[in-house]
Amino acid sequence: MFHRLLLTVSALLALSGCATVVVDRSQGLGEAGKAYVASIRKVNDFALEKSLAFTADMLAVGPRDKAILDETNALMKKRVALVADAARYFDALDTYFDNLDALVKGDQSEATATAVGQLADSLKQEPVGLKISDERKKAITGLAGYVAKQFHAAAVEKALVRDADTIAKAIALSDQMLDEQIRWIKLRDDVVRSKAYIDEVQTPFLKPDVQLDTQWKTAWSGQMKTSPTVAVLVEAKAASKNMSELWVSVLRGKHSSAETLALLKQLKDGVDALNAVKQTK
Repeated sequence: MFHRLLLTVSALLALSGCATVVVDRSQGLGEAGKAYVASIRKVNDFALEKSLAFTADMLAVGPRDKAILDETNALMKKRVALVADAARYFDALDTYFDNLDALVKGDQSEATATAVGQLADSLKQEPVGLKISDERKKAITGLAGYVAKQFHAAAVEKALVRDADTIAKAIALSDQMLDEQIRWIKLRDDVVRSKAYIDEVQTPFLKPDVQLDTQWKTAWSGQMKTSPTVAVLVEAKAASKNMSELWVSVLRGKHSSAETLALLKQLKDGVDALNAVKQTK
């Protein structure tokens, strides 16, 4: 009798331990996902603002030709539409992580589970102008097989198996958006920096009678470094890579709170850096 009781208690303790693992291994995913999406949106908005400001500056000093104005207007409206469509996509991703977080924390109601599924379905439609390569698609296909069932509650497990590839693709698309923003911003930033180099560094340096003061030294030092604007975008890409790795870690049941905290700090530091760049302009 005592032996059977001991076995029963041991089984209950084991089940209790598994439940704790489920919470530990999944806790923080929603928070990390939402922070990631918020960071990506800020970066995209910032990149668009920079693009519009640069283009306005170029129009102001360039030839006053209606054809040039019309062409530029069309190009920038297309750019604004791309960012707006991507923003709607990321809004859905943000809501997905919010509802998934509710599942993880114990709200396994049919309404919440259904909402998670519907949001995942909406994320299958790529934003206009954003495509990931076939090679990248192949790399993130079949992730459902990675889901470690012993580490997830039933409703969470079902969602992860169903949405493994979809969310990995959504993160890959946000990464693709960052690539596009970096390309777009770098082209324009290089023009500005090239002109600044000639005006503020090269021209004074080649005049022997000009005293090279602190202002010149600061300008030269700045030219030797990566553009702060591009650096912010590159750091956002690093965070995107880490978010992708975090998603796979969660699927495998290897996710830890330390991993989440590290990503949250990286995202916060990225937003702080972005705000610092804004304040210097």
